[in-house]
Amino acid sequence: MADSDDYEVGYGRPPKATQFKKGQSGNRGGRRRKSGPIKIDPLRILDEVFPVRSGDQVKHMSAKEVELRRILKRAIQDRHLPAMIHLLDLFEKHGCTDRPQTDGVITLPTNSMPRRMAYMILDRFPILPKDWEKRHIAWGRKQYEATMTDREREYEAAGIFP
Repeated sequence: MADSDDYEVGYGRPPKATQFKKGQSGNRGGRRRKSGPIKIDPLRILDEVFPVRSGDQVKHMSAKEVELRRILKRAIQDRHLPAMIHLLDLFEKHGCTDRPQTDGVITLPTNSMPRRMAYMILDRFPILPKDWEKRHIAWGRKQYEATMTDREREYEAAGIFP
């Protein structure tokens, strides 16, 4: 069929009468608005306390504690390697790793040496604390300053060496 303007109707060419009029959209409702980012406070959620059944008792634990216990259980009982690696990374990140074995007393070469710096030196160099050299202390000071926390900076500024 041909219209009066020699317009052939076919695939991809609808009749002129059913085409959109000039200035008229095919979607009268318009495009849906995008939903913005969801505002969530993850720290508040992780600090939320939940009742957890442990045997016959019901304990109240934060979400952080529940998750950490779940990872610990999976790492120990199931011997799940990725859970072990994740757990060790968490321990290292938060400073929970083993300290060097000594006779219980560490004699620091100076009174102005933070304990964490001494542990870093003892971890790195297999030496006795009485055999420390200036190069060991310099290396420890450099590593300690590179990884200092805000609290340690405050202590150092106040002259306190934890």
